[in-house]
Amino acid sequence: MRHIKGLAFGSLLGALLAGTGAVQAYEAVAVNDGAVIRGNVSYSGTPPAAKKILIGKDNEVCGQGEMERREIDLGANGALKDVVVYLEKVERGKAWPANGNYVLNQQKCAFSPAFQVVPSGASVSIRNNDPVLHNVHPFEIIGTSRRTLFNLAQPTQGQTNVMKIDPRRGRAIELSCDAHNWMSGWIYVVDNPYYAVVGADGSFEIGNVPAGEYKMIAWHPVLGTVDQAVKVAAKGTAEAAFVFKP
Repeated sequence: MRHIKGLAFGSLLGALLAGTGAVQAYEAVAVNDGAVIRGNVSYSGTPPAAKKILIGKDNEVCGQGEMERREIDLGANGALKDVVVYLEKVERGKAWPANGNYVLNQQKCAFSPAFQVVPSGASVSIRNNDPVLHNVHPFEIIGTSRRTLFNLAQPTQGQTNVMKIDPRRGRAIELSCDAHNWMSGWIYVVDNPYYAVVGADGSFEIGNVPAGEYKMIAWHPVLGTVDQAVKVAAKGTAEAAFVFKP
């Protein structure tokens, strides 16, 4: 091993990588006396009206008239839907969910599911269920910029392609179809399994959390991110509430 002024080159390289924010691979281990974090996500304010987008082609499959896109969708008492709650920088803990099959369907000219969470580097099975050409064009969102991950044309009904979701720096992936401008969806990429998609009532729960202090974030495709510090004790329960504003 090469040495530089008494410091092993490998150690120096490791330090440099740590300084650049290189991601350490997550390790699944047994979690003794795991804790629970639960809470809710809400929106303070009046959401904008739904956008109406003309269905301008392939009407025999996609439907007639206009479709409505509600970018801020609320449940009862201001509960905010379509939010991922996630613990950042957890390097060791519970195993990933047993069902590791990630699927994206294009059906009746819509992405299904329109909102899902996928581990970084995972493969997603993308299927065109319609008898028309679809095009899957995912963009990695990095701040105010976006980068194409891939651009996949699927002209044949039943065509299935397995594609890797491997963003460089962003977590949010916006899905579009270049053939149908009203089609929209989102994938949120995580590095560990400590996440939850909020329910229709805005509630969430993350279990089997190792005792410690964490940065917890809540992410919404349009409203961005709200975060807070959370501390949990062994076998304990912590509460967290996130409020998004216009």
